[in-house]
Amino acid sequence: MTALAVALPVAAVRRSPIHGAPLHVVLCMLLALVGLAVGTRVSATLTAAAGAAGAAVTAWLFTQTSYPGAVDVLAAPFGLFTGLAAAPFLPASVRGHARAARPLLQPAALGLTAVVLGFAVFWTGSTNPRVEWFGELHSHGNRSQNLVAITFDDGPNPDGTLAVAQILDEHDAKGTFFEVGKAVVQRPDISRALLDDGHVVGNHSYLHDAVRYLDPRYPELDRAERTIAENTGVCPALFRPPHGTHTPFMSRAVTSRGMNLVTWDVSAQDWVENDPARLAANILAEVRPGSIILLHDGLDGNIPADRSVVVKALPAILDGLKARGLTPVTLDALLGVPAYLPDSQCARYR
Repeated sequence: MTALAVALPVAAVRRSPIHGAPLHVVLCMLLALVGLAVGTRVSATLTAAAGAAGAAVTAWLFTQTSYPGAVDVLAAPFGLFTGLAAAPFLPASVRGHARAARPLLQPAALGLTAVVLGFAVFWTGSTNPRVEWFGELHSHGNRSQNLVAITFDDGPNPDGTLAVAQILDEHDAKGTFFEVGKAVVQRPDISRALLDDGHVVGNHSYLHDAVRYLDPRYPELDRAERTIAENTGVCPALFRPPHGTHTPFMSRAVTSRGMNLVTWDVSAQDWVENDPARLAANILAEVRPGSIILLHDGLDGNIPADRSVVVKALPAILDGLKARGLTPVTLDALLGVPAYLPDSQCARYR
C-alpha cells in the first residue's frame, strides 16, 4: 500500500516530458505519505469504495499533468485515497482504532473525498495546457502540415527580446511574442520594434501573477489589451494565460471578445534550464508538425531578466527544425486565425 501510494506519484513526476528534479520527487513522496496517514484513519466499506474510485481517477489525472508542480499537488490526494481504500485491510490493531473512530470520521471522510477529488479535477483541468475541459483552446495546429510556431512569453525584455528577434530574422523566421502589460508600459519601444519587423504580439495578461485567474471577471485580459493598444496601436486577438492556467470563466471572457486562447504542446521548462544545448535537444525531441513551442524571452514580465539560455539555444532549435523539414511561422498563420482584432473592436481599448 505504501509502495503504491509513493511509487505512482514519483513515476508521474519523473516521466517524460516532465522530468521533475529530485526535489519534486522528495516532495511527492512526503505529500503522498501525509495523505496516506490521514486516509488510513477511517475503515469502512463505503469510504474504501470512495477511496478506490478517487485513487483511480487521480491515477488517471497524473497522466494529464504537464509539469512537476502539478504532479506534486496531486500526490497528497492520491495518498489520501489510497489510504481510504486500503484501511479495511490493515492489521487488526490499526483497523480496530479506525473502527472506533468511524462514527465521527466516516461522514467527514466521504465529504473530504468529494472535495479533494473535485479540487484534483479542477487543478488538473486548469493547469494542463492541452485539455479543453473548461473551454476551447489551441495547443497545436494542423498535424498534416510541416509548420510549427515558436512563441515567446513574458516580455518585452531588453535583455532578451530583441536578441531573439534578430536570431529569428537571421533564419528567415518570425515569432509570436506574448507580452505582459506591465512590461509593455516600461518598454513599449520593444513591442513596436517587433511589430515593425513582422513579428506578432499577443496578450499575456497585465501582471502575470498566479492568483488573478481565479477572478470570474478576469479583468487582467482587458487591462493588458488596453495597454498594448495604447502603446502599439494594435489589439491582439491571441491570448495566452499566465502559466497556461485557465478556467471556464476566463475562457468565456476570451471568446466573448472575439479572441483565441492559445497554449502550447512543446515546452522544455526553459525558465529553470541553464544548459542551452540540453534546452534545444529537449525541444527538438518533442516537436512535430503543427507544434506550438513555448519559450521565454522574459520572466513574469519583470525587467530586466536574464534569458541568455534561450538566446543561446535558439539557433540550434531553428537549425533542428529545418533539418526535420519543419518551417516556423507565426501563430495566426499556423492556426488560421486573425492575429489582431479589427479596428471596430479595437477602438474600445484606445
